[in-house]
Amino acid sequence: MAKMSPFHILHVTPGLGPGGMELAMARVIIGLTKDGWRHSIACLKEESHIADLLPKDTEIHLFHARPNELKLPFRLARLIRRIRPDVIHARNWGAWPDTVAARWLMRHKPPLLLSFHGLGKAGFMPLRRRLASKVLAWSATHLFTVSEASRQLMISQWHWPADKTSVIPNGLDMNLFCPAPQPPRNSRLIIGSVGNLRPVKNHTLIIRAAARLVRQGVDLEVRIAGEGEERPILENLARQLDFTDRIRLPGRVQNIPAFLHQLDIFILSSDSEQHPNALNEAMACALPCIATRVGSVAEMLDAGRCGVIIEPGDEAALAVAIDTLRRDAQQRRKFAQAARARACEKYSLGAMLTAYESLYRRLAQKDAVVL
Repeated sequence: MAKMSPFHILHVTPGLGPGGMELAMARVIIGLTKDGWRHSIACLKEESHIADLLPKDTEIHLFHARPNELKLPFRLARLIRRIRPDVIHARNWGAWPDTVAARWLMRHKPPLLLSFHGLGKAGFMPLRRRLASKVLAWSATHLFTVSEASRQLMISQWHWPADKTSVIPNGLDMNLFCPAPQPPRNSRLIIGSVGNLRPVKNHTLIIRAAARLVRQGVDLEVRIAGEGEERPILENLARQLDFTDRIRLPGRVQNIPAFLHQLDIFILSSDSEQHPNALNEAMACALPCIATRVGSVAEMLDAGRCGVIIEPGDEAALAVAIDTLRRDAQQRRKFAQAARARACEKYSLGAMLTAYESLYRRLAQKDAVVL
């Protein structure tokens, strides 16, 4: 097969924390660092926490921008002129306005891709921001989201044009995220989750539902991998519910598959998601899953055929779902097998990389706009 032309992609992000969006971006950069492809990252506001996950030749430009810094588009435009990327890819609202403004400051305008990966907190964006997104979308060469549910949201609520908005789901290395060599043999039921300890993840829901079951005589333990500002709140809630000896908060874990292999049931308790990486990882590891009906969860779990779906914030429903799966080992096995099969079929790393490469190549081969 003949070697294809290399391209240089500039990824623009608000930050480089260990969140789902950033980790998915890292997988794309690692997977598409080949045949001369180059990647640079413009990190506008935060520090880089995942630099060690990226290829060593990935250029990371930290802007340390102040809130509403008027000079930021000019600074970003200077970087774009200097490194001359073939495609600019800006992820989420925190990167869109400044990237669009920077591009409009340039005579030679590289193709611009805007993508939506989710909200930092639950709820709709303010009206002014949704209206602004219509202008930003008009300025972009192409747009995409990570699920069909979020695509419909962006079209109906944020006024993105349907004809240039596509979907690229997050993908995983199914050889890395795979079933445990042996099923866990826990003396008590181990339920848990993976995610930054932020309000939008609503990990308090898991603790409250688990404490309710313990009061009913169920022997279980909660493990939540991740770090964030909610840690003191979760620890205080556990103390209030006399649950401290039944919860583990190990912080950020390096080996997520090994952590997942310890669990009997995985729970996604979020109030808002688009295409949750954590759920995809648990499905790939063949875990029976319970998840709130947010973003693309119903699509991922095939309308409940691959796991249990509950409404966001419903503590009673979560407790019932946990207890039902606890009592039914056969159903746990059926969900686990179905989840693994669906993850491999729909959400593999190979499929994601193919989609990204095709889109980047198509945009890069378009003539840049010159005004």
